[in-house]
Amino acid sequence: MILLVGDGKRADVIHAIAQVEPLLRELTDDVQVDLDQTLDLQKHPPSLVINFGGDGSILRAAGRLGRHQVPLLGVNFGKFGFLAEYELPELLVRLKDAVAGTLPIRRSLLLVVRVKAGDETQERIVINDVVFQRAPQHRMAHVHASYDGAPIADYFGDGLIVSTPVGSTAYNLAAGGALLQPELDALILTPLFSHTLSLRPLVVPASGTLLLKLEDDDRLTVTMDGEGSRELTGGDFVEITKAPMPMTLVAHPVRSYFDTLRLKFDWSKRTTVSRP
Repeated sequence: MILLVGDGKRADVIHAIAQVEPLLRELTDDVQVDLDQTLDLQKHPPSLVINFGGDGSILRAAGRLGRHQVPLLGVNFGKFGFLAEYELPELLVRLKDAVAGTLPIRRSLLLVVRVKAGDETQERIVINDVVFQRAPQHRMAHVHASYDGAPIADYFGDGLIVSTPVGSTAYNLAAGGALLQPELDALILTPLFSHTLSLRPLVVPASGTLLLKLEDDDRLTVTMDGEGSRELTGGDFVEITKAPMPMTLVAHPVRSYFDTLRLKFDWSKRTTVSRP
């Protein structure tokens, strides 16, 4: 099954899917449209998802796929379009290649995040990042970080971002973290307004177990992929490991990752200053 997903409340998305669907049906009978995004992708996994929206909607689509990841092709109807690499005319030209599976793909790691808060344990798949932030009206957060049992550091400040390579262009970048090429097998830990000037962003292999634990009398919030914040208190912890399956994005056939950086971020461009 090839699944077309998008925001059913947006006229431009509805119009785009109306153009693509009949062309797809000329190539295959197994096409389904999910504008209200209610289809259970765990029970009915597609072979390809074509997502009409921005980068956030791609993250939601990958989250819906969970442990049953399939190639995701993003058609950009957002403001930025870093993960959604295709514009609608480009998809129409390459629709046959998308169905045949001959377009290039890019695999990026996902995380399994286990949150132990009090007597409750929550586990979910994370695509972009896990963000620890000082709770409002509370003192600076104190997070103990260890990797495979070896202490890394005590992060004392406003919080900490643990980002995947895909998520490195999001909150991590705004907080001063480094860019990671999306196919790297690594994570980056970026402190938020650290009280210790020597603490800087740190890159670690994704193959180990990252454990983050709160100081006994601390309180902070943890947010995964920008949604679902919950409060943690002293003694609670978060365990982060690499998921057994990657996220698979259908990449642009003629534009590299570095081309996209230059296009979307004006990365490495020199600014010409004219003299008065």
